Amino acid sequence: MPETAPPSSPLLPVLRGLGHRCPNCGRGKLYARYLKQVSECSACGAPIGGIRAEDGPPWLTVLILGPFLAGLTFISARQENWPIWIKLPALGAFAIFAVLMLLPRIKGAIIGLLWAMGAQEKEED
Repeated sequence: MPETAPPSSPLLPVLRGLGHRCPNCGRGKLYARYLKQVSECSACGAPIGGIRAEDGPPWLTVLILGPFLAGLTFISARQENWPIWIKLPALGAFAIFAVLMLLPRIKGAIIGLLWAMGAQEKEED
């Protein structure tokens, strides 16, 4: 059985999760695909597949990006040097890109935080 004791500080597992790494050792990958978690760490064997972030990552992504994108939309609406048919697709593409970049990092950070709080000890139903 691998050593999976929660660390004394939650900061290190959160930072490891931000980097898409195992919150226990920091060496193994956290994801098999874009948002699909691996069942266990390839380096230390920690059971990270059972930690479920649920609705937290999308909610936090919207909470972080929403005000920024709303402000960016307002500022671009006040600019009259670009036509609307250029601004709207550009803002839409930027919003999609920002969400796709931020969502796995936030999910990794939440998984790291849950790991630090001892969520790996709970059984899956």
